[in-house]
Amino acid sequence: MNMSPSLSILGWLRPGRRDVSANAGLILGFIASLAFAGESAVSLMAAGMPADCAEYAANVTQSEGSFTSTSPAVNGTRCYGAFQFCDSGTLQSYWSGSTADFLASPSAQVAAWDKYENNEWVQANRLGLTSAVGQQICYNGTCAVISQSSILKACQFGCGKGGKLYNLVQSGLDCSAPGTRDGAGTSVCSYLISGAGYNVSCITNANDGVDCLPVEAGPKSE
Repeated sequence: MNMSPSLSILGWLRPGRRDVSANAGLILGFIASLAFAGESAVSLMAAGMPADCAEYAANVTQSEGSFTSTSPAVNGTRCYGAFQFCDSGTLQSYWSGSTADFLASPSAQVAAWDKYENNEWVQANRLGLTSAVGQQICYNGTCAVISQSSILKACQFGCGKGGKLYNLVQSGLDCSAPGTRDGAGTSVCSYLISGAGYNVSCITNANDGVDCLPVEAGPKSE
């Protein structure tokens, strides 16, 4: 079994969000107690982020941190940088130097995140999770057309078999289906919607052409 380690400290704070089968996923959820400012698309591009993924990457860092961020210790684990690579094994998989050098190198953080995102996209494709692209999903009165960036953001819950996104796709995109929420009650559907409409072609090697940011749900025209 391939084991992809959890990237974010949320893997420790909210173990229900991790993929329970593969113990995996790019878990980049918002931690309200950690007042991280995030990075802008401009600062990320200056560190080597491809322009076609800079806006999406900035969205991720708003939920995670800045280049110099270090999380509080949780169960002996700390996470580092704009994308919160944790020293439980994930950081070591993508960086061979010290944590101080990692924090001092925005370009190293961007390179590590790019590799991690590509691994998640491969897993999502292998399990057929990308079959949801192009379909409309509505949750709590807000709708969006699922795009490639939606899938990647939902992979914050884990892209493995038995994870929240996997369960949702298996249910036919039923947001009330069992196994589609984390331990705090957050639905993976909310991440599909908030992540919609970003260009992530630097990861997927294709732009799905969806330019549809979330809109308020209304009556469907016949």
